[in-house]
Amino acid sequence: MQFIDEFKAGRAWGLLTSIDLFDCNPKKIRSAKEIKRYVRELCKLIDMKRYGPTIAIRFGSEERVKGYSMMQLIETSLISGHFAEQTNSAYIDIFSCKYYDPIIAEKFTKKFFEAKRVESYFTIRRMPWARKQKLAEIPNPRDWFFETLELNRGVALAVKGKRIYYKKSPYQTIEVYKTKAFGKMLVLDGVIQLTESDEFAYHEMIVHPALHVHPKPERVLVIGGGDGGAIREIAKHRDVKEIHLCDIDEEVVNAAKKYLPFTAVGFKDKRVKIFHEDGFVFLDGRKNFYDVIIVDSTDPIGPGKTLFGSRFYRLVYDSLKGDGIMINQLESIFYHKEFIGKTVRKIKRIFPKLWYYYTIVPTYPSGMIGFGFASKKYSPLKIRNKKLKGKLKYYSKEIHKAAFALPKFAEKIL
Repeated sequence: MQFIDEFKAGRAWGLLTSIDLFDCNPKKIRSAKEIKRYVRELCKLIDMKRYGPTIAIRFGSEERVKGYSMMQLIETSLISGHFAEQTNSAYIDIFSCKYYDPIIAEKFTKKFFEAKRVESYFTIRRMPWARKQKLAEIPNPRDWFFETLELNRGVALAVKGKRIYYKKSPYQTIEVYKTKAFGKMLVLDGVIQLTESDEFAYHEMIVHPALHVHPKPERVLVIGGGDGGAIREIAKHRDVKEIHLCDIDEEVVNAAKKYLPFTAVGFKDKRVKIFHEDGFVFLDGRKNFYDVIIVDSTDPIGPGKTLFGSRFYRLVYDSLKGDGIMINQLESIFYHKEFIGKTVRKIKRIFPKLWYYYTIVPTYPSGMIGFGFASKKYSPLKIRNKKLKGKLKYYSKEIHKAAFALPKFAEKIL
């Protein structure tokens, strides 16, 4: 942790952790006995020696602030706090010139007072001479988004940014962040879906390989893809006559139109028609209907989980014409070998031809994402020359061919 480096280098005079707790257990914040017990257990946990008794006095001239105030001297500074009874909130500061782990302190404090929500601020108090140096920023968790999808592998992605939109739809939690490094960022159920800086690498590669292979892709369907990025890329193909989008969650489309204009621009094309329906029901009524179907799904969690099953792939197959192509999001060969292997076997039982290819997307945990190219007739390596309406930033004939060249370990999976 960077805080430790500051102490080891002699630049830190002390560490301050400010913990704001909301929706606490009302009985605990109204009990001097419990507050004092918290101090004793915290000091033991973070190895701080108490100096004198814990002071906990209930007062306050206004209802807004009425409650216990607490102070505990420790040999390396002090712990203080105020407990606001009207809002069942608590505001605690832990300051020490001796190092302690602020994350451990935060987690313990939240658990002890049974808070439903917590916000923390970490501040390094530096030595006088250290302030003259150009030092790295100390991260404050409140200013960062942490994607923990691969946390069981010991991997998390931290992105500095401010949340500018939040909504809980009937299907998932939708968030949009304005980030320092990547511009606007869409997050669904805590998982990064796209960022303004690199989304083109994903959307161009989920669309153009199929549309450069199929000789006459007049009718194209996107399942999922409510951000509009895939629609934007399909709209560059002049030979496409109808573009359908089926995304069960209307709120994703609404959020994209308001906050992600760089992808949502595709919705303005007159060929686009949007359906907010269950993909299974939608496909069941459209047999032998589409030339290309693109399954732009989330990871196999939440509403996207059902889009990786045999029943769904059979519906896609039946909804494609005799020479149709399906492209589906198919995870990372570095992180999801077993899942990809199982999914490939499901698709191969239904489609006569299947290839795996990939693209590079820096803000996905493994830095890349893969796709399945399932075809009734065409090989993805026979590319047709096409003049597009609009520019490309990632896709080219050379990239197309190279994307299907897999490393040895991936060939064994497939």
